[in-house]
Amino acid sequence: MADDVSVSILEMFVLEAMIPHAFVFQGSVNDLISMLANVDHPPEQLVVDVSKSAMPHTDLANLANVCPPGVSVVVVGERNDIGLFRELLRMGVDDYIVKPLTMDLLHRVMGRLNGRSEPVHQIRTGKLVACLGSRGGVGTSTVAANMGWRLARDLERRVAVIDLDPFGGSLDILLGSQNNKGLADLLKNINQLDPHYVERSFVQVAPRLFLLSARYDLGEAGVLPAKSLNMLLVELKKLFHYVILDLPCRGGEIAASLVNAAETVVVVTEPSVISTRETVRLLQLAELRDTKVPVMVVVNQPNQPGRAELRLPDFEAAVGRRILHVLPFDRDAAGLGENIGPPVVAGKGPLAQAMRRLVDDLAGRHLEANAANVPFWRRLPALGKFLKLGG
Repeated sequence: MADDVSVSILEMFVLEAMIPHAFVFQGSVNDLISMLANVDHPPEQLVVDVSKSAMPHTDLANLANVCPPGVSVVVVGERNDIGLFRELLRMGVDDYIVKPLTMDLLHRVMGRLNGRSEPVHQIRTGKLVACLGSRGGVGTSTVAANMGWRLARDLERRVAVIDLDPFGGSLDILLGSQNNKGLADLLKNINQLDPHYVERSFVQVAPRLFLLSARYDLGEAGVLPAKSLNMLLVELKKLFHYVILDLPCRGGEIAASLVNAAETVVVVTEPSVISTRETVRLLQLAELRDTKVPVMVVVNQPNQPGRAELRLPDFEAAVGRRILHVLPFDRDAAGLGENIGPPVVAGKGPLAQAMRRLVDDLAGRHLEANAANVPFWRRLPALGKFLKLGG
């Protein structure tokens, strides 16, 4: 709260309503942001006073960067302005109340929200990012791990990275973490989820970075139920700014379902004829959606460049789009990131820079591409004749 009187009223309300684990203090939105950036578990509900804020929209947007999408937010102000009220609702705020605060007003507003009724307007949820590879070994898990690392460590977002290889992929190694059966347990108990149980199922990699995996025994069936998985992802989007999926397969019910649910699809590929053909198929899968979403094609060079690769112009002509993200070959950086850590994006060099540009693009931080970092593909020798796809 921004003033002593409001602090006193809210403290009285907390005691009267017997709200457990509540904390009331006087300060600004920036003070609240600083506090939330240093807590292990986000609150379920926030009441924030913007009456002394010069730019409430900007302050609330900054608050959203450190506050998971599922947190209920009630804004307190001094302006009885319907235009402001509607704008705040569009931002995802549950309600807006005008000073002076009274016990009756707080009971009516907070009682409605805590009574599990629907909020006035709730649009803010996390972003689901589906990462698929054109074939094994092109670096899909590497891209997913580096995305999660930069979003959480550098851009201070709350991020969940999910390894969808039922027998356990390489995300735990790439993130320097442990693997567990958290995903398998959550899918078995999909009708009994609560935020605390969900968080306990994750392995915490860093203050804002969490890993979830299944790791079935090799003798088990190892099939992830698509319906239960989609139900889980709906809940996770309430708890995290980004939910990044590392899909081990290109097709099937799981892949089609998750591509259809994702807000962004990332296709990781390489400059070979086989990968080019599979990239076209993956793009066609994404285009089957009812609604259009961003599809980011990432051309990775996991091996030393040679004469067998396609030139970038030939690849672009085959897939029908310009490629904005190219990851250059860097054996030393990739090896260190995989075997010792931290992930490549935390280091220096051309590969790290390309990774950062990719993640910044995903996060909406548009950076002009440096021509020196992209065109090396255009210097690769062309094939005598490009193989016709789909024939």
